[in-house]
Amino acid sequence: MKWRCEWCGKPHEEDDPPCDNCGHGTFEEAVTQVNQEVVEGGPRWVCLNCGRQHQKNSPPCKRCGGSNFERRTGPPEEDPLDEIQTGWLEVVETKYVIGYAAVAVLLGLIVLGAVGGITLPGFAADTPAGPPSIASPAGSGETVNSLSLAEAEDTYVDVYNVRRSGVGGGTVSRNATLDDAAAYYNKGRVDARYDNAEPPTRDGVSRFPLPCGRPAVVSYEVAYDRTPQSVNQFQNETALATALVDNYIERGNRIQRSDAGLIGLDIHVGPDERVFVTYVLC
Repeated sequence: MKWRCEWCGKPHEEDDPPCDNCGHGTFEEAVTQVNQEVVEGGPRWVCLNCGRQHQKNSPPCKRCGGSNFERRTGPPEEDPLDEIQTGWLEVVETKYVIGYAAVAVLLGLIVLGAVGGITLPGFAADTPAGPPSIASPAGSGETVNSLSLAEAEDTYVDVYNVRRSGVGGGTVSRNATLDDAAAYYNKGRVDARYDNAEPPTRDGVSRFPLPCGRPAVVSYEVAYDRTPQSVNQFQNETALATALVDNYIERGNRIQRSDAGLIGLDIHVGPDERVFVTYVLC
């Protein structure tokens, strides 16, 4: 007893679908003997991506790997690639393959540059190099009446060391780089107060070549217009410096830790006699 495919009529020895010609899943008994050959023009499955003809609906395509097949009947269609026994990838010109690969690499680099994975021209991180500039705000950072603020800064450190030693904090020495960092932060605060400039940042301080990685930045201001004594009534720099140190400590602020024993200091007097003090400790 012979069996044949209900769809394309391909004969089979056993009732064991699917059909190896069209992939149909149901056989029927052949009442009469049928030819073993598939009739020319019988059903076939054609890949819609590259045109490769298949006997079964069994993706993927043996040529291009596509999965979209279409059932067709009639005489087989001519396929020039069948004659040369090659696939689509083999007939693509080398220069185009190289071009596509170069474009893919370029696009990948552009994406990495945009997300910050690598640095490319035009995609460099917007991070300024070197220390930020030090502002020249209103008021004075040199003298107030007959008092030298530079001398007041030196005396401030001396008085500050006395107060530190009194609580077991050890003494500190002035450092020029820390002085610049303190001036950047202090004068930036003055500029922001009186001229609405952008305020300084801790990141700006870290852009200086500091002798430590995590400096302590202490910044405060003293408004002598609220007390009986105006800033221009101090008799000398020692009196002014002592008042500034004690004003900070008397507010209940603690003495900051200094691992390297270094300090940078800036004192600036605003146009309304408000005194701004910033020191940076390492």
